[in-house]
Amino acid sequence: MIGPSVKKIGVVFIHGFTGNALTWMNSAGERFCDMLSSEEHICKEFEFFEFDYYTQVLDVFKSATVQSLKKILNKIPFVEFNTKIQKNKPIRYLSNQLNSYLRTELDEFDEVVLIAHSMGGLIAKDHILNYISDEGPRPIGYVSMAVPHKGSIGALLLSPSANVNAKEMQPLSEYSDTLNTEWYERKDELPKCVYLIATHDECVPEVSSLPYKVKTADKFTLDHDHTSICKPDSKKDLSYKRVKKFLEEIAYQKNMASIATVEYLGDDDSFNKEAFVIKLILSEVGEMGVEDAKASFFHAEIISKAARKDDKDHLLDLQNKVLSIYRQTFNGNRSKTADEIFHAVHKELRDQDDKLLACAVKYINFLHKGGLLHQLANKIDRTVIWDKKVTDEDVREQML
Repeated sequence: MIGPSVKKIGVVFIHGFTGNALTWMNSAGERFCDMLSSEEHICKEFEFFEFDYYTQVLDVFKSATVQSLKKILNKIPFVEFNTKIQKNKPIRYLSNQLNSYLRTELDEFDEVVLIAHSMGGLIAKDHILNYISDEGPRPIGYVSMAVPHKGSIGALLLSPSANVNAKEMQPLSEYSDTLNTEWYERKDELPKCVYLIATHDECVPEVSSLPYKVKTADKFTLDHDHTSICKPDSKKDLSYKRVKKFLEEIAYQKNMASIATVEYLGDDDSFNKEAFVIKLILSEVGEMGVEDAKASFFHAEIISKAARKDDKDHLLDLQNKVLSIYRQTFNGNRSKTADEIFHAVHKELRDQDDKLLACAVKYINFLHKGGLLHQLANKIDRTVIWDKKVTDEDVREQML
């Protein structure tokens, strides 16, 4: 078999309003990303980055007027001031800045997970909603940590400061409302999301920590305040554990999707001694049908072996549905040849692919569903047969 090489996934931490690199550092000086990198299986799948941007409550001291004055003072001997002009920019502008960062620093990555705190979550949302396919790594995961999806109480207190971001984060602000409305309307298109809520959050109330009514499986209320939720003290901290589990889920889904695309390169003798193949040959099913059955069996086998328990349960349920379709189609085509029955069964499976056989496991495709049927046929019994005249003893003799 030949499978595609699996590239690492980029993970970008995005701090919030007035934040910086210290946002992600605990009291012991450990950074969130370094704690994750120390996990061997996480480090193998991901590479970590931190996106930094200018954000201050008051930016008057970085204004052009003040910086011009500093330039004049710099002419005095032994006096040296930083004269770089900076000012707070709207979230939409910061989203563009994030886009440029991702297309530059992560240009070799195909996919990215965004882990964002507070206002950083709004920047990440804006980027996700405005992402254009193939322009930088595709967002496949979003971790919302105490993000004011519906506005922040703290932003109201800062309204006299005329800070542009404080205005955008106020409850019922036009920008926040527009962003959240689009997020809800496009929820089926979004990457995998998880929402972490701080129980003792003094800035973002619980009702604002969620963009809309999300599934219980996608939200977690943690014993943290607005600041501590992104500074786990240890690997036992639930904030750390939830992010770790989220990344593990992302890695699992990516690896399974990669396995699902492995190319079958069987030679003429592949599986020839397997019961499902012998049943097909004895029933005089056409050569192309036999080869297709081999390929689909191969794909179902590697998926079944690699899947974790919850996905195995989905596969078992799917296999029972496939068996039901086979039985109904077989009984409805008894007068036809084995080859005709074989093709009638597979046509019905294809017709039911997005109906009865619709599956929540995204990496499962039609090839795997056909393979589930041939897995059932791969035993010396009458569970799946193509010709009633072919006996178990006939199959047993050919397997010797």
